[in-house]
Amino acid sequence: MDYQQQLDKFEDYFKSSEKREENKAVGVEIEHFVIDSSTLKTISYSDEDGIEKILASLVNQGWEGKKEGKNLIQANKEGAVITLEPGGQLEISMEPEKRIKELEDRYYLFLKELLPILDYNDQLLVTAGYQIESKISEIEWNPKKRYRIMSEYLGKRGKYAHNMMKGTGSIQVALDYIDEEDFIKKFRIANTLSPVIAALFDNAALFEGEECEKYNIRTNIWSNCDSDRCGTVKEAFDENFGYRKYAEYILNRPPILLKQGSEFISTGQKTCREIFENENLDQEELEHVLTMFFPDVRAKNFIEIRMIDSLPPELNFSAIAFWKGLLYDVDNLDRAYELITDITYEEVQEAREDIVIRGLAAKLGNYNVLELGKRLLQWAKEGLSDIEKEYLTPIEKLLNDRKTPADKTKEKLAKGFSKREAIDWLILNSRLETEVNK
Repeated sequence: MDYQQQLDKFEDYFKSSEKREENKAVGVEIEHFVIDSSTLKTISYSDEDGIEKILASLVNQGWEGKKEGKNLIQANKEGAVITLEPGGQLEISMEPEKRIKELEDRYYLFLKELLPILDYNDQLLVTAGYQIESKISEIEWNPKKRYRIMSEYLGKRGKYAHNMMKGTGSIQVALDYIDEEDFIKKFRIANTLSPVIAALFDNAALFEGEECEKYNIRTNIWSNCDSDRCGTVKEAFDENFGYRKYAEYILNRPPILLKQGSEFISTGQKTCREIFENENLDQEELEHVLTMFFPDVRAKNFIEIRMIDSLPPELNFSAIAFWKGLLYDVDNLDRAYELITDITYEEVQEAREDIVIRGLAAKLGNYNVLELGKRLLQWAKEGLSDIEKEYLTPIEKLLNDRKTPADKTKEKLAKGFSKREAIDWLILNSRLETEVNK
């Protein structure tokens, strides 16, 4: 398959993924850490009451399990899928819904089934941007074959590649696009604003078990992972950006691995373009290739926004409401696009570095990150129904106090609270008892 045919294949895929205006929905993936309630150490896959046993307990409660070889690696139930990240992080993916309330209800049902298992094991479920206590070297790799290949490849590409794989937690918001023009606007806006949103939702106060003096740990980690597939998509700032340009971004970079039958095969430094030069590119391979690139914003059969740290539920749903209100309202989409038009790729890269050093005091072009965040939050509120705009209240309160989620944890540590006390608000077990039993 020659290069033009490959580009055509991707372009056709993106076109076929367009949604009608009235069918637009929002999907979400939320990553969690499971830790020991006494030591705060990460629970690994093969521990006595480890991640595999937790998944097995869910299967015993009616979830459908999926194995890779003899290892249980996934559980599915009623529009929700639980998968494993490399360090055993539990990720729940929820099918897209038009109303945020539907996502919220499904998430609390998941917690209602999972938390009693963890309580019985004396384990805690935590939402944060980075592991609480365990160091990367102490965390077991989960047994997925693809992660072994990825760990070897990425470990040679960036000093924090394994920290990214085993140490980080995030949420990913999936948004639909109705045509190529709509895709371009949403993709450019999300890429340009990625440092701002990362800063607003910074929820990583700890790094390798110690309080971190820097901000936005995940942004710093992704900047030191693999420049071929992480960070900001430079092509999004080109005048001719669109479906085909994103296809060029993918095809001219190495995918790390491909699946052949039940096996994963390392592809080394070969680019996607080279790999498929002498063979056909079917849809399964195309979709796999798209998942092997991890920029802050990426395209699949939806636009996936990835720069937000994993957060307690009320803030997770703030993040979802933010993007829905900003990008699904036509007036907001246009004024946000106008706002970012003159911001360059280089300014976004500078902002990525600045938020690590100065947090909310950083700059994106001529804009102060905090003040720009407040303006965008107000726009998002105007783009939501009266019911859904209430989801923005938790992040609005933080920003009015000039704080991030990470600041809440750091303030407790500064007052002499133990680490367990400082992260109490990130622990889902006890503080959500009322919500999950509604």
